[in-house]
Amino acid sequence: MCWYLLTPINRFTFMFDRITNFIRNFFEIIFGDLRKFFSPKERDPIVIVEPDPEDLEPQDGGDIPKDTTVTVNTNLEEVVVMPEEEEELPPPEIPPTSTPKPEPSFEPEPTPEIKPVPKPEPEVSTPRHRFLWCLDNGHGKLTAGKRSPKLKDGDRFFEYQFNRIIVKGIIKELKKHGIKYYNVVPEVSVDNFLKGRVLRANNVPSSIPKIFLSIHANAGPGTWTNAKGLETWYFHGSRTGRKLAVVFQQQLVNALGWTNRGIKSQSTKQFYVLKRTNMPAVLTENGFYNNRKEVYSLLDKDIQNKIIKAHVDAILFFEKHGI
Repeated sequence: MCWYLLTPINRFTFMFDRITNFIRNFFEIIFGDLRKFFSPKERDPIVIVEPDPEDLEPQDGGDIPKDTTVTVNTNLEEVVVMPEEEEELPPPEIPPTSTPKPEPSFEPEPTPEIKPVPKPEPEVSTPRHRFLWCLDNGHGKLTAGKRSPKLKDGDRFFEYQFNRIIVKGIIKELKKHGIKYYNVVPEVSVDNFLKGRVLRANNVPSSIPKIFLSIHANAGPGTWTNAKGLETWYFHGSRTGRKLAVVFQQQLVNALGWTNRGIKSQSTKQFYVLKRTNMPAVLTENGFYNNRKEVYSLLDKDIQNKIIKAHVDAILFFEKHGI
């Protein structure tokens, strides 16, 4: 294009276009395509993701909103754990009185050797299975939080590890007693997996009634808390759940001697697994892992064994007496 052939107006327009193109190219080198700032139609669409309902419901005692009304009962005399009944033996039989035989007047023949008769093998009776115990170790390795602050040695308490230690110990004891159980979440590398837990327990086939038992450790507000002790949760309004909670709480308090925080329920915002399982369900909170003293107790093997035994004793109670 010949510059001298342009009119003054065309010359101005030509120069203006050159300048604006230069400025646009300069900014596009720095910021990329400028249309994403000035062309709303070409922007990426905004995707609104609805929150998963399971993330809106409490999982355990550490997730209870402050405005929730909780029903607490620390009176554990509702159900008395009966001691083992001693079997009454029948009175010994008294042989009838008889006249002694006279002594023989001749030398008696030697008594032949009597070989002992082998005792018959005892009959093995099949234990009566009342329930299938669905054992739920709360949370997983991928669950955010659910761990203590750093301890003195720099280590931490992880709730998913503790819960699995307790469930593993319970299973070991139930095998000895021939009691039926179902390990709801044997996997470790999972998140909360709330829907999966409930679906597995609800759908596992069983010819006998099922009971859902969820194992947890508790956490209070703040980094460290003064809260301490034991509590057991049940579905609000469930008489069977309440009876289960009483016995489990009794056994835990008796075994550990820790603060009795009672059996608990709430009419709103109930725990996901207590609300959605189609069987009687309880959730035990076995001490506070963000209590400076109790966290070290929860890491102690002897304390863990006491917690295991308390759960097993409660299970044995219901296997013997029913609900």
